Amino acid sequence: DLAKRNEDMYLFSPYDVERVYGKPFGDISVSDHYAEMVEDPRITKKKINARHFFQTVAELQFESGYPYIMFEDTVNNANPVKTGRINMSNLCSEILQVNSPSSFNDDLSYEEMGSDISCNLGSMNIALAMDSPDFGGTVEAAIRGLTAVADKTAIDSVPSIRHGNDQSHAIGLG
Repeated sequence: DLAKRNEDMYLFSPYDVERVYGKPFGDISVSDHYAEMVEDPRITKKKINARHFFQTVAELQFESGYPYIMFEDTVNNANPVKTGRINMSNLCSEILQVNSPSSFNDDLSYEEMGSDISCNLGSMNIALAMDSPDFGGTVEAAIRGLTAVADKTAIDSVPSIRHGNDQSHAIGLG
């Protein structure tokens, strides 16, 4: 909205936001807290032109394909499974699932195990798949294969990923 109206926007110091709110910047909904962060003198901020910022991002995306952008409000509003807040995705945004941080004891054992994201992704040659006499069966076979991968994924060295995978069972097929 700010870019559409050619207004200024603020960038916030993640360190200051965490100090003031008591949780990491990435765990805070900027949309919900934007106005109060702008007004809070304890948070260092920088004013920039929103339209110029998004124009620069658009030019970079056109030239290189980067950066990838996930619109957090849209993702959370469209999420049919309301088990928590989605605040990140994998690079291409095929996997959007709720995650939660782990906390650790001094000996690095889990105080509380969080849920991290597991990207179980597959791809098909769309031209060949569309030529299949049974397109639905082809897609179903691919989904069954990805489901088997998700079911068999055992990341013992990172239990929080296994926990998140067991909870969400996220797969992506493209």
